[in-house]
Amino acid sequence: MLIHVKLSMKNKLLKEKGLLPDMSRQIDDIVFPLDEELEGPASNVASSLRKKGRAVDLVEDKRLKWVFKHAERINASRLILVGNSEWERGMVRVKILSTREEFEVKAGELV
Repeated sequence: MLIHVKLSMKNKLLKEKGLLPDMSRQIDDIVFPLDEELEGPASNVASSLRKKGRAVDLVEDKRLKWVFKHAERINASRLILVGNSEWERGMVRVKILSTREEFEVKAGELV
């Protein structure tokens, strides 16, 4: 108990002096390939978004239901799905999580 109190006081002092980094990380986008074969393209989409200044979480090897719950848990802005039929046309599916709006956009034009 005493150790916990001392650590809490230390953390408080460090925060007050601006010496503790902000550990809260806001994720803008979650990119998820709907097929194992699309992990490479999904990684490219994630890299492209990061280069544009977006905070991106690339999620692979999970069920879609888990990805939706994860997105809600971390309060992500968008879910970007890389699916076979969309990718064949150079597109990805974007879901705005706050409004549930869903649309397709060309992968290269994603901002």
